[in-house]
Amino acid sequence: MKIIVLISSLAISMTTQAQVYKERIGFTLESIAEIDIGWIKIYNRPITPTGKTLSTRVYSAKQIGYSQQFIEWMQQSYLPKGCLDGAGYYQNAIPKFSGTNSLLGNAINEHLAALPHMYGAFSRMYMYLKKDENGKFVPQNNFAAYWRIEANQLQHISMPVSFISSADDYYFVIPDFSSNSKGYSYDDKAASNLMNFDKYLKDYKHFYIPPKIVEDDQQYVVILSKNNELPFEKVTIGEFFTQAEKQFPGWQKITPVSTENFSLAQKNLTRLKENYKSKWNNIAEIKLSNNQIELQDFVNAKEGNTDIFDNLDIYGKEGAMPTFPILKVKKTALALCKTDQPQWLVIRWTMGMPNASFNKYLHESILNNFNFDYVYNYFFGKNKVVEVYKPLRSPTGK
Repeated sequence: MKIIVLISSLAISMTTQAQVYKERIGFTLESIAEIDIGWIKIYNRPITPTGKTLSTRVYSAKQIGYSQQFIEWMQQSYLPKGCLDGAGYYQNAIPKFSGTNSLLGNAINEHLAALPHMYGAFSRMYMYLKKDENGKFVPQNNFAAYWRIEANQLQHISMPVSFISSADDYYFVIPDFSSNSKGYSYDDKAASNLMNFDKYLKDYKHFYIPPKIVEDDQQYVVILSKNNELPFEKVTIGEFFTQAEKQFPGWQKITPVSTENFSLAQKNLTRLKENYKSKWNNIAEIKLSNNQIELQDFVNAKEGNTDIFDNLDIYGKEGAMPTFPILKVKKTALALCKTDQPQWLVIRWTMGMPNASFNKYLHESILNNFNFDYVYNYFFGKNKVVEVYKPLRSPTGK
């Protein structure tokens, strides 16, 4: 009996020691990496969802119901391991004036009003944990990775071209290096196909966004849309210059230049319009570094200097950097986004700690378990899906 007690005590001691806790940080990621910690709460969707109104935006009961379904699909496909997971749903951010923001910051925030009608759900993986008085894991802080499913998402997978955008029109570029002739850089190539990302999602538009381009963390993005066609229009060089000219007076109030320089910017714009006359109907493509244009860029666009559409290296060779078309959502699609039928669906997840076990396990679980085909057919298939969602594989399996 004494031997049994001793062995049991040792086992408990070893288990306790394995979970290494550090003050103000929480349990080290390595010490809890193999524990199926699970969800804070398993979500049960109400039988009758309730609609919601935010400012001038009205989200129908059906749209809220879809958001709640997204949570169920995620929870049925993924069992959090090495982290604690919470979930919820949300809608578009409503643009608000901030007294502590700059004029430029408030102007760019106003452009959020032109974004499509969006609603979705998130799964938040808390990575640093502690235990409460009952011995249950709880978040130590708010550091987390995210998995999201969103109808009509655009803001967080694109980069705004703010100079020609407004509260009525949102112009943007999507940093999809997988569709670019130059492809990913050497540093991003391996990450772009982590665990055969391309193989698993070959039937749908998908791409990897490196860190610090759209958000701090790197993202894996999958977009589902009918027949894999997105309702976006490529903007011409002519439309770019027309919109830019229209926005000149407004930006002079927001990021003003001297009267002399404003006049120079106008002259340079006139010269650029003349120079690009033969390319007026060509697609406007820019480098990612050129998405945040300001009046000063037109002040500097003197004869002999590079302009927004130039893509030269230090030796004057054309095509030095990847360029991406400026896009906008089709007006008909913008209106349809407000209906109960999503126009496109974005499924994306962050890999802020790609070497951490919990983050790798999330990525692996989505690729192996999440039923992308079901979701596509549910919203965009020829016949409405009637059977309930089932993951490709059980998240409790190995």
